[in-house]
Amino acid sequence: MQKTTVNQRITAIYLLTTIVAMVVTTQLGAKSGFMPIVLLGVISPMLLAMAFCRCEGGWSAVARLFAKPNGFRFTAFALTCAAFLPAALMLISIYIDTGHIPTVDYGIMLQKLPILLVLMAGEEFGWRRYAFARLSERYSFTFSAVLVAVVWWLWHFPGYLIGMGTPEEMSFGLFGLMVLPGGILLAFLYRWTKNIYLVILAHVSSNMAFSGLPLLPEITGDCTAFVIYTGLLWLLVLPLLLQRKYWKSAYTISHA
Repeated sequence: MQKTTVNQRITAIYLLTTIVAMVVTTQLGAKSGFMPIVLLGVISPMLLAMAFCRCEGGWSAVARLFAKPNGFRFTAFALTCAAFLPAALMLISIYIDTGHIPTVDYGIMLQKLPILLVLMAGEEFGWRRYAFARLSERYSFTFSAVLVAVVWWLWHFPGYLIGMGTPEEMSFGLFGLMVLPGGILLAFLYRWTKNIYLVILAHVSSNMAFSGLPLLPEITGDCTAFVIYTGLLWLLVLPLLLQRKYWKSAYTISHA
């Protein structure tokens, strides 16, 4: 019990540190004019997770961060959801808004794929593989997933202030309404499969779809399709939030 409490305090410090790292890198990038430095902030969740693992348990702990955890699995259904569900929801949202299926810009999607793989891996090894997994050892799925999602949303704010990493022509609050259910769904995917690579794939496919589909207000001129997409995400999350088992802490279950 005492060890678990210490672990959660360390996780809390980690989450705060990710925000500080993002503030520092975005400000350095903005003031120096060398914006690529902000990319260090984007992958800082993974870099900090490695640093925290190294301090707690040496290089063996770092190796465990990248190793397959207990329960790791890879299924065709999970792969299909990770790869295609984000784009499918966006297409449905656009169709509800406009009444037609849009043209997909596959060129820009493929162009952004390499950098997105690096950046999303840098995020997810920190958010879901390190922070969410550790919190889940003590707290409920719902609490752990929501906490990480909220921090993930706030972590984007320094980038929002300099016009990087968040959609343009949109309030930060509306962006948060999409990030929160998105973060919960990514956490559920990890809880379901213990496969961080599927989580990275889902994150990458989502950002690729944002690039290749006319969903964001900076492209369409209004937020209607984006609001519909956000609503669909909440519809997917709602059944999870209504199930009692996801509100039970791991400690309570283990001592039931």
